[in-house]
Amino acid sequence: MVKRMARRGLLIAPFVVIAMAAFGGARYGLSAAVGIAMTLLNLWLSGWIIGGVAERNPELLLPAGLATFTLGLLLLTGVALGLRAADVVYFPVTGIVLVGSHLLLVLWEAAGAYGHADGKTATAETRS
Repeated sequence: MVKRMARRGLLIAPFVVIAMAAFGGARYGLSAAVGIAMTLLNLWLSGWIIGGVAERNPELLLPAGLATFTLGLLLLTGVALGLRAADVVYFPVTGIVLVGSHLLLVLWEAAGAYGHADGKTATAETRS
């Protein structure tokens, strides 16, 4: 799942970076690239932790998910504070791309999870 999301993120990255660079110059383009990189790093870290827990102790998935969410927020906050202090990127663009790409990739993955290879939509089957 994370590999699909990363591929999709890398697929959209050039378009987002070029669009932002065209709109606001090189600093906007760099800011967008940093936002997408932060998104992909966060998704990879979350997938690595949750995947490892799922293989070893599936009963701990809920605590692992909560811990991963908290760790991701703390890491992203630390990186964000460092970027703001260094004044390398225009942070509003980085933040918008970070949040927007997270939402897009997660929703894109969720939408694909309900389809089948034959193009039909999955339906809930009743068990008797």
